Amino acid sequence: MIVTGIDILDSLDIGVVILDGGHRIQHMNSWIRRFISVPIKDVEGLLIEVLFPNILSGPLPTVIDDVLLSGRSQKLNSSEHESLFPLRQANGDVLHQTICVSRLDGEQSSSCLLQVQDVSAYIGVALALRRAEDQVRARLTELETLYDAAPIGLGLFDQDIRFLRVNEQLADINGASKDDHLGRCAWEIVPSLRSLAEPMFRKVFDTGEPILGIELTGMTSKSPGVLRTWIEDYYPLRGSSGDVIAVGAIVREVTEQKRLEERERLLTRELQHRLKNMFVMVEALASQTARGASSLSDYLDRFSSRIRALAAAQDLLVHRPGAEVVSLAQLAQVALAPFAGPDKRLHIQLGTEIISSEAASDLALALHELATNATKYGAMSGTHGQVFLTGGIEEEEGKQMVCLHWCEMDGPMVSPPAHQGFGSRLLQIIVRQHGGRVTMNWLETGLACRICLPISRAP
Repeated sequence: MIVTGIDILDSLDIGVVILDGGHRIQHMNSWIRRFISVPIKDVEGLLIEVLFPNILSGPLPTVIDDVLLSGRSQKLNSSEHESLFPLRQANGDVLHQTICVSRLDGEQSSSCLLQVQDVSAYIGVALALRRAEDQVRARLTELETLYDAAPIGLGLFDQDIRFLRVNEQLADINGASKDDHLGRCAWEIVPSLRSLAEPMFRKVFDTGEPILGIELTGMTSKSPGVLRTWIEDYYPLRGSSGDVIAVGAIVREVTEQKRLEERERLLTRELQHRLKNMFVMVEALASQTARGASSLSDYLDRFSSRIRALAAAQDLLVHRPGAEVVSLAQLAQVALAPFAGPDKRLHIQLGTEIISSEAASDLALALHELATNATKYGAMSGTHGQVFLTGGIEEEEGKQMVCLHWCEMDGPMVSPPAHQGFGSRLLQIIVRQHGGRVTMNWLETGLACRICLPISRAP
């Protein structure tokens, strides 16, 4: 069997078209003939532009002439030039192609060889690869955004514990910019943490095991001199060989949380202390009231009145959560409210002086006892008597004190009692407990009482 050149051309898996110098078809192999409906006998001698009129709007005719004239081959790509051979695949999709145009020199004349190669598969792979790259790039951008916007500190460190990466939150915690971190050893940025954190890094590099939930306390340049607390996790980053090539750190600042927890513990202890004192006070009130009561009804009236005064002071504190001090004026208004009748004989003239919340309930009870005694025996037992409560900051024996002055006027004549009553004993106990002093004078015009507490107890 004799194999001719035509047979060889027909066996190729690329399209071959041979043109003469006038663009007339001398041969077209079977690969490209499958894309046309013109019989082969009618193709030979036909102008290429007649068979494929669309190429006239593209560069192919000009390139053919240039190659025939210069002899230099040229290549055209359908991704760059739309008007090449309008070939379509079986499913109707455009056939992506490259066309190599070369000159064939003969004895008498030259011909032009067009080699058409289907690159649709390569284009599809390239497009798929580009889409995959775009997706990966989008995911990386998303991860970068999340990494940088995370509300916790994130960092990545090499074997020398130098920053490979750091997010905005960790940079802010450390008090330096992101650029200032990169490439620098961690201990240049936060030297106070080296003794605590470096062993953790070394252990993760050596063992490849993460270390989680470590609490560290130290200082950074963001707030020099201020102790801060962090919870930190350290995790290994492995290379393709399985070796630990870097260590990541997750840093959560809990300084404020720790402060709130400590405050909660203090408040809980304070509450327990106050409850204990309250029960002791109620027990003492019950006992002392019983001694002076003339009947069960009298006992219940007195005891209920004192309990209400105590409750009113506690209610004032409850409505000031977290308060360490209470206004004297506000405390007096609450404690003496039951005695402030429409005749306005009780005058309270206090400024912005304050007292510790610890002493507030005790002082409210003391004021209540003074008002009770004034109502039963003193200035407010008649129709014309008046009571003045004033106060301010005074100096006594070189110390600043918050002093209250209880002054009764225009009531019945009074004289010192034959024995110390409950009110007097209560005042002495309260003032002594809180580091102050009390003086009581029974004047012809009425009782004058002075209560002083150290200003340190009323910050």
